[in-house]
Amino acid sequence: MEELTLSNGLRIVHKHSDSAVGYCGFMVDCGSRNETSPELFGIAHFIEHILFKGTKTRDSWHINNRMESVGGELNAFTTKEETTFFAAFLNEDFSRACELLCDLVCNPTAPQHELEKEQEVVIEEIDCYRDTPSELIFDEFENRLFAGHPLGHNILGSSDTVHNFDSRRCLDFIDKHYTPDRMVFFSYGKTPFNKVINNIERFFNNNRANSGAVINTTPDLSTSMSTGVDNSQTIVNNLHNPEIIVQDTHQAHVVIGTRTYKIGSPKSAALAIINNILGGPGMNSRLNRELREKRGLVYTVEGNVSNYTDAGYQCFYFGCDPHDMRRCIDLCHTQMRKMYDTKMSAKQLQAAQKQLKGQFGVASANMENIAIALAKNTLRLGKPVPLEETCARIDSVSCEQIQEVAYEVFAPEKLCCVVIR
Repeated sequence: MEELTLSNGLRIVHKHSDSAVGYCGFMVDCGSRNETSPELFGIAHFIEHILFKGTKTRDSWHINNRMESVGGELNAFTTKEETTFFAAFLNEDFSRACELLCDLVCNPTAPQHELEKEQEVVIEEIDCYRDTPSELIFDEFENRLFAGHPLGHNILGSSDTVHNFDSRRCLDFIDKHYTPDRMVFFSYGKTPFNKVINNIERFFNNNRANSGAVINTTPDLSTSMSTGVDNSQTIVNNLHNPEIIVQDTHQAHVVIGTRTYKIGSPKSAALAIINNILGGPGMNSRLNRELREKRGLVYTVEGNVSNYTDAGYQCFYFGCDPHDMRRCIDLCHTQMRKMYDTKMSAKQLQAAQKQLKGQFGVASANMENIAIALAKNTLRLGKPVPLEETCARIDSVSCEQIQEVAYEVFAPEKLCCVVIR
């Protein structure tokens, strides 16, 4: 891997690949948590759409056609902390992709007529999302987990906020957050690093002032969930008294979890192992065995870990018949409690470590995953993280650490439970 930081603050990271296909793009240190007032909720995601609608040199049709005409792809996504724009292409088209991406992030015009059409598209996206309770439940969970903090509100915003976005407001947000020091340009492919740099120096003409004034507030971790009570007390929406959001759904959709660690925490590897043992993608995860294989109570049960720059959370999701909800919650809690009541044997831990390392290895064969991870690790940790380093951290976890982290995360008074049914 090769890295360089330009004088304007833009970071460039490149990894060589022998594949005929290459990836490159920009990851911007700007997501929904940067929407610091309610009238801005959803603007980071909306701008992800708007950057494809016009620049100083292209209209929306020419933007969309630029990569598709050579068989490439142009894509983007928004998270709580980042917005990412990237392209996939044959390596011979690297310069075409690089120039287009630079044009998008450097020269957006946010034309009002296009903006008004895209408002309806995004509102349809919001409505579609609200009709999908298995996705909506995670935002409802985070809204309670980080209540009153910018990490809490959902990424899409609402139809009311989206309708109020205009060209000027979008361009002001871009000017504040899309500055070179808040961006990483990532490249994965056969293109030599010197050519990557030459193309960026040629096409990247972003002269926005560096954004030292943008400061994210850290969630107050001294309080527990949405109730604002001390962690030593029992929270309101806990396992015995889950918060029920009433909708006309066939299933009960349930999320159980709590706040955990920020990205780069020394405890993250232990939590990743615990999450995988209980709710990993394999059919041999403990919750899958208990809820699906032994009892046929669910179709899907899964564990999730999300790490932000200064906070994080771990949770389990399942959907079940409403009459089985209480039983499923109790079964989940029993398995969570076993993680700290019963110390794992060295043999059990070694098997769990091997499985997780294998999953990371398989995921690393996906070129898009590699490219996005290059950018994410550079933006958040200051450097790319090789697979070997990730595996070494997994191997360094002890049985004692598993038990300690499990108790720290799964203590009943810290758990939050939210249900849509």
